[in-house]
Amino acid sequence: MIYIYTSKKAGALGLSEKNKWVELLPVKIAGKSGISGSKTSGHEINSSDQVYIDISGLTPAELKKNLAILKKSAAFWGVIDPKGSVEDPALLFFEGAGDYIGPAPVKKGLKEKRFTAALSRDRSGYSAKSITDENEITRKVQKLPSGKFGGWKSVLTGEEGSFFFLFVSLSGKAPLRSMLGEDTFNHVKNQLRDVLHQGLLDANALLWMETESNSLFLVPPSRNNGRAVIEAALKLVLNSRLVALENLGLSFPVKFVYALHYGQTLFQAPGKTGAVISESVNYIFHLGTKKSEAGRLTISGDVPEEAIPDGLKDLFVPAGVFEGIPIRHSRRFVYR
Repeated sequence: MIYIYTSKKAGALGLSEKNKWVELLPVKIAGKSGISGSKTSGHEINSSDQVYIDISGLTPAELKKNLAILKKSAAFWGVIDPKGSVEDPALLFFEGAGDYIGPAPVKKGLKEKRFTAALSRDRSGYSAKSITDENEITRKVQKLPSGKFGGWKSVLTGEEGSFFFLFVSLSGKAPLRSMLGEDTFNHVKNQLRDVLHQGLLDANALLWMETESNSLFLVPPSRNNGRAVIEAALKLVLNSRLVALENLGLSFPVKFVYALHYGQTLFQAPGKTGAVISESVNYIFHLGTKKSEAGRLTISGDVPEEAIPDGLKDLFVPAGVFEGIPIRHSRRFVYR
């Protein structure tokens, strides 16, 4: 069953009233915005669900509240945006969304096939749902371009290219913004941005997308840049306590999550990524938000072996398969 939280009737979303594969649930309960899945709504969200929220008519505060509920759930979730009000849909994937449905599909009419394709989409010719062991996968060996990277100014807008994608997340036991207050949080965010820029300098990393707690960097597709970003990420993991204390000025521990993937995307300048639709971008968002672990660097099987420094290969251990791609975690560092 597919569940859609909405204030509209089925016809407004291009759905037939007789559809048995979808159930519409109220996005507002007793006049308040909330999709917690209480008995009031008639459904409780669980990990096996495919859940969507129609965001038309929600205030920014209501949208933030409901997305926070979905992010905490283990369900596959997506956003239906009939009015096209989301300026940068890619940021929704950055927060863990599995699907985004804009005005055109809604106007055309939403069919079950559309939702099924989003849930069980194939990646590189094999089904993510049917694979549980990395040994079952025969993958093409990724090769890095042999040419020299000409700098970010040489990358043309709208041109597809290969890149390393580095996901970085910062979080605490409670939401940092509410814990620290607006001014302090913004200061910490700016300080962290400076730390990451400095730490990733040798990798020539470009801060491409950014949300309240997550950052996504693009790194040029070369052997040296790949090795530089892996070394830099591991140093940041190892020094996380010092970074929090000395650079961010925090008196309590915070969690850093790092994930690295290699793939393709159309390039748009930072701040203008709203039109970016890429399997690789979606994957790194999911890897960073759903599978990576704090205090470790997670790398996908699509990262070419030549990009991993020879002396550090034994530092990574198999961690199963995520969305059809084998992954590895760096070993945990023990602090004394």
